[in-house]
Amino acid sequence: MTIKTQIIAHRGYRAVAPENTLPAFEAALAYQPDMLEMDVHRTIDGHLVVIHDEKVDRTTNGTGFVKDMTLAEIKSLDAGIYKEPKMVGVTIPTFDEFLTFLRAQKFDQTLMLEIKTDHVSYPGIEKEILDKIDTYQPAYHVLYQSFNLNSLKIVRQLQPKADIAALVYWATPGVYWLKWRGVFDYIHSDIRILKNKPRIFWRPNVHMRTWTVDNEADMRRVFKAGLRGMITNKVALATKIRREIQGDEHD
Repeated sequence: MTIKTQIIAHRGYRAVAPENTLPAFEAALAYQPDMLEMDVHRTIDGHLVVIHDEKVDRTTNGTGFVKDMTLAEIKSLDAGIYKEPKMVGVTIPTFDEFLTFLRAQKFDQTLMLEIKTDHVSYPGIEKEILDKIDTYQPAYHVLYQSFNLNSLKIVRQLQPKADIAALVYWATPGVYWLKWRGVFDYIHSDIRILKNKPRIFWRPNVHMRTWTVDNEADMRRVFKAGLRGMITNKVALATKIRREIQGDEHD
């Protein structure tokens, strides 16, 4: 049986709309990716919000750390004017707004949720995220990932049957040891390092996904190798190349 490499839309379809905003997620869904990838931080007054960076500077018209801002301050920022074409009036979504959006879209694929605790400490955020997901009782599957292995251990303790992935630049023996111990199920490695390790591409690797794959040659290599999945900003291109190399699942 041929392995179908999963296409994961990185922060939505951030090549065409402001990343981690509802327009970006809506644009991604038009291509029916296997997964939507997004990131969660927490405001100073305890609200979960969908944004990648620890600071708002790069993707909004504001400055400062998310952890130091209230939800009202976060929502006052414009998250749609940092890239072309500008989308004035787009805001950083709360986690609730995002989950409500998925429900309205009847999303039934997989949500890849990154817990952003690798640079900022958010004590208890893992339980808050799991509780929020439980509240919405989604029909879709959720895969939790983080660079912070302690966060992954907490998720495993709180929800033993959760699907969990370790985000790494390169999988060291220590990372594989934690996988063998069952701390997480998958390894998500940097394509820039992975493609310099040819042995990874010798045969299908069912636990390995790679990020962030935007170069066409890299996409072709990943699809031909049959890695489990690729995280990409170029959803349309990835869809086209996968159909060419691996065929259409509807054929």
